[in-house]
Amino acid sequence: MKRFFLGVVGALVCQAVLTVPTALAQDECGEITASQQIDKCSDVAKIAADSLLNTSYHQLMARLEAQYLADPDAGAAYTAKVKEAQRVWIKLRDANCPLEAFEIKPGTSAYLTTVNNCIARMSHERSAFLDKIAPDILSWGAMRSGSDSSCPSKDFAQFLPAFSANAESQKRLTALAVKILVLKRTDDPGRFEPLITAAVGPSLDFPLMAATGESKTEGVEIERVDDNHVNVVDKRAGNSNIKIFNSSKKPCWALVGIEDWSISEKELVASSKPGMSRAESFCYQRAEGLGGLGALEQYRLTKELHEAALENYVCAAESGDPQASLSAAGLSLSQMAPQLETSKLEALFKAAATTLPGGALGLSFFYCNGNSTDYDGPCQHPEQAEREIIRAVSMGSTEAMNTLGSYFESGDLGTKDMSRALACYQLSADKGYPQGINNVGRLGSQGAESIKASHCI
Repeated sequence: MKRFFLGVVGALVCQAVLTVPTALAQDECGEITASQQIDKCSDVAKIAADSLLNTSYHQLMARLEAQYLADPDAGAAYTAKVKEAQRVWIKLRDANCPLEAFEIKPGTSAYLTTVNNCIARMSHERSAFLDKIAPDILSWGAMRSGSDSSCPSKDFAQFLPAFSANAESQKRLTALAVKILVLKRTDDPGRFEPLITAAVGPSLDFPLMAATGESKTEGVEIERVDDNHVNVVDKRAGNSNIKIFNSSKKPCWALVGIEDWSISEKELVASSKPGMSRAESFCYQRAEGLGGLGALEQYRLTKELHEAALENYVCAAESGDPQASLSAAGLSLSQMAPQLETSKLEALFKAAATTLPGGALGLSFFYCNGNSTDYDGPCQHPEQAEREIIRAVSMGSTEAMNTLGSYFESGDLGTKDMSRALACYQLSADKGYPQGINNVGRLGSQGAESIKASHCI
């Protein structure tokens, strides 16, 4: 029973375009206990270093724009030189790192780890190099006001309250060039991706961050990237509106980047699904977009993106929409987001089952397993479970046909009937379902040729 339940959860979650996250947070890589963890941590390190390099590059572009306002031709020539040098350097890095791993068999874990670590190392070095080109002398706020750039504290925990206190302090302690990350809709419907640009002081709308307290502020997390880079993750507006503020020591701390992980209304269409209100439609689009980003497993906010997706699917499901309900129920049982209460989960599956075969199949497993991802006992409500899975079969679900065959073979729902099991397997096999084909072949290899298929439902 348990293996069937886990299989259907996987199928439900796939309909929400999500996969089980395996990415490790950077702080989990301090104590490595398995080779698989080493591989994953090297990938995490590569992605983090590449993100830092991207930040340094865009900040340099913004510095050049700001510093050469009086001589745009020289600024354009300088920018072109930087772009060309960066393209050449990336080619060098990507050729260099496989060379470091030349004596290791390509495709092995050791090979991938060596290449990833090399890319991370070289990207960090390049980032430091770019940070030294055309450095900021003063922040934009200090240049504007003519004030000095005195540093509140070299200790970031003390610097943050001073920085966030008000708009003026934020202007004074913000770098001339700031990396800006926003989520933008792609040509693929429902998909969003981070777009990184850079901005100079006059284009920023201060205050950028709500004030923090002298001690720990609820919803605000401080992450140290290295001795000279710190991220402030601000979750005070909820998982759907997280902002990350990047600070760098130069030599005082200064804000150098803003990452906005929300999806603004201007990126959403007025109505995407019939029967939904405008607000519910926006919730559904945000759920799809944020969940799709979480499924990529390459961002520091993977966990929060999944949680935001669930919150927005539940919001959209208030409309009674079957697909939104199925996506919410599947994500709740996926172990990627908090589990919903049992009554809410049942209501979602019932709404999904009205028109979706996957919803009827999910409701069948709910009747057997309840609100559990590891239940391994007998089916709790076999009659209701059988009714729903038969309904899923009648709606054309090949997975339900195969699963019903497994039930008849095992007797988990109270009826053991090999003839009906074979008939269900054959029905799914005739429609091209791989597991159905395998099960028909398995019964034949076990000498069950004498079994004659009767009827599935």
